[in-house]
Amino acid sequence: MSSKDFISQTLTLAKKGKGKVAPNPMVGCVITKKGKIIGEGWHKRYGKDHAEVNAIKDCQAKFGKNKSKELLKDSCFFVNLEPCSIKNNTPACTDSIIGVQAAKVVCSIKDPNPRINGKGINKLRAAGIKVEVGAASDEAKELNKIFIVNQKFKRPFITIKYAQTLDQMIGYQAKRGIQISNARSKQDVQNIRKEHSSILIGANTLRLDNPRLTSRPESKIKIQPAKIIVGNNFGRLIQKNIFKNFSHIFFVSSEKLIVPEKYSSKITCIQTNKRNGLQKLFKELMLRGYTSILVEGGKSIISSFIKKGYFDELIVYTAPRILGSKGLKAMDNKADKIIDTVTKVHSIENFGEDIKVTYINKKANGI
Repeated sequence: MSSKDFISQTLTLAKKGKGKVAPNPMVGCVITKKGKIIGEGWHKRYGKDHAEVNAIKDCQAKFGKNKSKELLKDSCFFVNLEPCSIKNNTPACTDSIIGVQAAKVVCSIKDPNPRINGKGINKLRAAGIKVEVGAASDEAKELNKIFIVNQKFKRPFITIKYAQTLDQMIGYQAKRGIQISNARSKQDVQNIRKEHSSILIGANTLRLDNPRLTSRPESKIKIQPAKIIVGNNFGRLIQKNIFKNFSHIFFVSSEKLIVPEKYSSKITCIQTNKRNGLQKLFKELMLRGYTSILVEGGKSIISSFIKKGYFDELIVYTAPRILGSKGLKAMDNKADKIIDTVTKVHSIENFGEDIKVTYINKKANGI
């Protein structure tokens, strides 16, 4: 196996921690000696041993105390993220690597956490360990894109998603509930929902569409995303579908909402003004461990997020339909102009007659 194979294996191992390690990153580790793997590990659960420590333990379990000590000396560690240099829930991984007297560390990217960000690399080099950075960096960034945004911008990773017609309409101006995308696209949306810890809509969408905001099939999803409602036009809340298949609900409003006592532990009301609404929401979500938002709102919500630069990905499904002059666009003119200048195409996929385009925001903002 080559170095490329070893770093690829770290990414495969890291993915095993998906959905279990947040708000920590997904990390895998492969330890080699003379071109052969002697230990493997990954970060399995938040608060538990990191990938490097698990790989060391794997080597010890395979070869025994004495033989593993001999093998680990002058070994090479492959990891998809810079080893941590701080003690938090677990000891610093750099200390474990230095402790076994490794010769080399190959990591894909620096840790974006400002408390680490190169300090782990410097600590290893100061101990006489050679460190190489950059192997499979694009893949590593994609794997931990949520964690990177959390650390860089101090807010959740934000994806805006909508379906449109060929003439860029998301529905009729005077009619709700129109189905634009096909069944395959809708299933893909469910997959996207599973990857986000919260779903956000506006109060008008709640009032007019009364959505459930769940990841389906509901019976098979153990942890549902939190539901976020932004705005003031709520209507009779207690009758809404968001209270079915209960997950935590955040109401972001300039109005003071009265929450029924039996729901008080499941609902958070964030009272805001026009200037600080989203910032207060982002801080509250991060404090509670909600690291990503899927924005599924209408024109007002989508335009607001785009104009503030509060999005990292934009996903657009385009179906072969035309609504014409009675149609409603996804965003206002100002937001539309911004999209042209700040996004680049990341991927294009076909779902039957529908086309899905994923854009990356080159100028995303933090709080």
